[in-house]
Amino acid sequence: MLNFVEVQRQLMGMVQEQASRRQDFGQRVGIAEQEAKRWTAGYPHLARKIAGSKTSWLVASFQTPPAQVFPLPPRPERWLVFASDGSQIFPDRHEAMMCYLLNIGSVMLPYGFDLPPQLNNRPRLFYREHELYHRWGGRRVLVNEEVVALRRHLREIGELVRLAQQWSQRPAVALVDGTLILWTLEGKPPDFRREILSRFLKAMDNLRQLGVPVAGYISSPGSTDVINALRVGLCPYPFANCDRCEWLQRNESPPCAVIEGVTDAQLFERLLKPGERSALFASNSQILSEYGDHRVHFFYLHAGLEIARVEIPQWVAENDEWLNLVHAVIYDQAQKGRGYPVALAEAHEQAVVRGAERELFYEMLETALVRQGMKVSMTFKLMAKRTPTI
Repeated sequence: MLNFVEVQRQLMGMVQEQASRRQDFGQRVGIAEQEAKRWTAGYPHLARKIAGSKTSWLVASFQTPPAQVFPLPPRPERWLVFASDGSQIFPDRHEAMMCYLLNIGSVMLPYGFDLPPQLNNRPRLFYREHELYHRWGGRRVLVNEEVVALRRHLREIGELVRLAQQWSQRPAVALVDGTLILWTLEGKPPDFRREILSRFLKAMDNLRQLGVPVAGYISSPGSTDVINALRVGLCPYPFANCDRCEWLQRNESPPCAVIEGVTDAQLFERLLKPGERSALFASNSQILSEYGDHRVHFFYLHAGLEIARVEIPQWVAENDEWLNLVHAVIYDQAQKGRGYPVALAEAHEQAVVRGAERELFYEMLETALVRQGMKVSMTFKLMAKRTPTI
């Protein structure tokens, strides 16, 4: 049980500390805005400096001025929106039987077409031996929550492909909640990485062949890729090398630290008006070296109530028609959803597995085992959780 008196004391301390930092932080955001605008004409020089620098953070690449702003393009007369989201019940070794469940929610929303909207959820139970184990560095190991989350992501993308195949009307845009960058694959064994990536990239191939641009929508992003590019510009050396930074070696604050702590979203909140998007940036995450034509680019969009990060594959970024379509449709979706794309909100509602549903799932599992005459057992830890002693 929480000691709320102690929690209250710490909360007050946190709020007071944050209030004292607010003025300094506003100055940092202002400096970041000035830096972004400073490179309007000299951005090719900054791009070359970034390419030749060695930093300890992820830095965005760009081919246009970082502070450039693009207005909201016109919407088409009619279009479709596909969206998917997923939820899961993770495997629990304390329960009666090892298994896990993925529930993928999806929607098709038509605009201007004489079609009814479609909302679906597709639960899938995984319990067979080949579903509970996977190859990991040449070994056969039991799935964990990270692996289940990656498999859920694959099924979300796969559901977008299914929708694009089912509905041939165009133009159409496919949306997924969250990133298109499989960050968690970095540093994983090659056999496991190849298995996940090959399935993901095949789904992306299918969407391109079907003529459906796909985008990942990230609400309240905390990314700093663009800020980090501006930090490279603040470095007084021809090329930055964080490993040999003389200020850090003296335990001093380096020149680039004047905008440290600012996020990209906070910068673009100063630069963008509702409906406008930023320039295109390319992510330099290590895993993207294996993406080929699906390498991820991104832009920031003023969605009305927030600055969102929108990720798109390279083949969308290089197609002005698709890029403008994604821009216009996502902004329209955010207005219809009171600040968040309505298609993604509906897909989430179809997908979400709530706590009570999780408990009912395990009750159904135990009942099914009993009906088949199978012994139901649970660990002492689970028994203690279900039977409070006080």
